[in-house]
Amino acid sequence: MNILAIFAHPDDLSFYSGSGTLARWAEEGHSVFTICCTNGEVGTLRRDMTKEQVTEKRLKELKSANKILGIEEPILLNYPDAGFINGPELREKLVYFIRKLRADRVMTLDPWTPYEVHPDHVVVGRMASEAATFASFPLLYSDQLKGDIEPYSCSEVWFMGFLGHQPNCYVDISSTLEKKMTALLKYEGSLEILAKLFAPDIDPANVTMEDMKKLTKFANRLLRSMASVTGKKVNLKAAEAFFVQKILPGHFDNFQQLMSEMLGNPPEPPKIY
Repeated sequence: MNILAIFAHPDDLSFYSGSGTLARWAEEGHSVFTICCTNGEVGTLRRDMTKEQVTEKRLKELKSANKILGIEEPILLNYPDAGFINGPELREKLVYFIRKLRADRVMTLDPWTPYEVHPDHVVVGRMASEAATFASFPLLYSDQLKGDIEPYSCSEVWFMGFLGHQPNCYVDISSTLEKKMTALLKYEGSLEILAKLFAPDIDPANVTMEDMKKLTKFANRLLRSMASVTGKKVNLKAAEAFFVQKILPGHFDNFQQLMSEMLGNPPEPPKIY
């Protein structure tokens, strides 16, 4: 399959659920592509760096992380960080890339998560979902249809990270958990969060070799715990959880599911991969 992960900031893919699964799919021989919509230029707590310096650093981190995960070089859309993305314009671009890459499966952030306050996460997740469901319509953005660019029917959207619905799919990432952890540690922003959580005495802008050992230990413990707790729900040693929606042209194929849940019936048992 051709699989396309669409996210807002360079570290979204590694910090949230998703990177372990993409690494596994790459190992299985699928073509895995990524689109990062912003440069994440405000995503630091440091005051000694310019936006240009942060951009350069975060994009370098993203490329290094993708290499560790065994997936393609990221496609960069260069939208401004922190709530300035033009939604309709982004949707048109994402439709183009779904058609160009012939994406069978899209992975993105869940825009319907309760209390999701970051506007970039909401607009990227929403526009990625819309692009996946509308890319098959030939009369939409018909000026794109040149050369080998044709309408393409994506089959499903996988929502990653914090979810607005109970997961209906779990992926065993036992074989790729180490890659996930190593990729996460490429991001200084992730180190800042880890330092605040576990080691407030460490300055993430000046991490020594000894500090890195500590942060690696904390990250190891945190990610193993998260993967273990998630996996335990479905008898796996380490897992990532998703809410997956099948696609019809212009819609999710979820009418029966929605009606069933409206009538008070429990969701169907999750699928396990």
